[in-house]
Amino acid sequence: MSLLSRFGRSMRGALPERVLVAVSGGVDSMVLLDLTRKWAEVTGSPCRIHAITVDHGLRPESAKEARKVHEIVRNMGLDHEIICVPEKIDPKQLEKSARAWRYKLMYNKMKLLHIDNLMVAHHFNDQLETFMIRLAANSTLFGLCGMRNVSAYPILDPFGSKRILRPMLDIRKKELYAYAYEHNLEWFEDSTNLQPITLRNRIRKYLQTGQIEENTVEQLLSSVRRAVDDVESDMRQLDNEISVKFNTSLLKMSVIIPSTVFERYPLLSLDRFIFEKLHCVSAISNYHHRYTTIDLKNATVRTNDWSLSESIWDGTVPEKFNVLKCLVRVVRSKNNIHLLITRATEKFRQPVERVVNVTASWSEWDLFDNRVWFRARGKPGSYTLKVEANGLPAFYHGGQFLCYPTIGGCGSLEVQTMTKPMRVMQT
Repeated sequence: MSLLSRFGRSMRGALPERVLVAVSGGVDSMVLLDLTRKWAEVTGSPCRIHAITVDHGLRPESAKEARKVHEIVRNMGLDHEIICVPEKIDPKQLEKSARAWRYKLMYNKMKLLHIDNLMVAHHFNDQLETFMIRLAANSTLFGLCGMRNVSAYPILDPFGSKRILRPMLDIRKKELYAYAYEHNLEWFEDSTNLQPITLRNRIRKYLQTGQIEENTVEQLLSSVRRAVDDVESDMRQLDNEISVKFNTSLLKMSVIIPSTVFERYPLLSLDRFIFEKLHCVSAISNYHHRYTTIDLKNATVRTNDWSLSESIWDGTVPEKFNVLKCLVRVVRSKNNIHLLITRATEKFRQPVERVVNVTASWSEWDLFDNRVWFRARGKPGSYTLKVEANGLPAFYHGGQFLCYPTIGGCGSLEVQTMTKPMRVMQT
């Protein structure tokens, strides 16, 4: 099967109406852009393709290369823009800082152009490198399963509509080079990719030289994916067996688990199910990295540590406990275990509050307390939004209580709110 056909299969035949393609100028991204353009032509897709190059300023030749990429892309008849990182990147956290800037700048461009999909050139070899990096960091099964063809954007979005598309994850690097040579594409080689300045670069070298056996890594990755697929299949079944209700006004959750569920499903699947549901109640900022808070026993190799679902089932967990900034009350009956979940009260800390400057026009959507998206308009002035002892966000003006915006009745202040989803989107 040709690379173009495999690209189309990964895209499930259709391109979105608009797409932003990240183009560094390397062989990976130049092949991606060419495949995207040709697939649009072959399928007669009305997709509007915008290309973007982020110049990190890490190499003296990067600006010149970016201008050349601009020329190449424009000659393809496509829109292209170069955006420069506005400050020097911290060399101590080179890869992390560069990635954060890159996704921030591209997110801003997506908002400006009303584009929901960013296409990136991650390929099979990148997937193996990512697996090894996460393995070295003692990641859980869910981190080890690697990048997905479609995932949530790494910057929170109120509507959850921004996505990253990776249509080349089953294509190997050598196939990209072969395609580029065959189709006379132009690209630039980043000399820093061969320098051992990051863990990824060192792992890449080990894989290329055979110091790490590529076939072994591939087999391990496949095994992990099968295990995660089994968990996700269980979770779909659990959605039909466990009653989960979330009150979007009071920000409270009720989870009723039939006792028989604990006997019929693996604890790993139950832990992951609970973790996903707690997401919309939790005030934790980096939630998707905190799975080990509730399960070290089943998702990692540390078999002596605890599992939340196991502790709930065997009764070793208290009737009231805090986890992931959630207060969980456990009510047991003959046939069910009922979990009542609210935001945990943070004692001996600075109050969670924010000054909100209101005008007659709608403000931008903003995430408060890592739980509630809001926007406001009304009588101009400075208002205070804070978390009350009951866990609800409350608006104050001039020291006077106005309202709980998730409930309503804010008088001269008009507020719209949305809560986070019950599913943790992988990035």
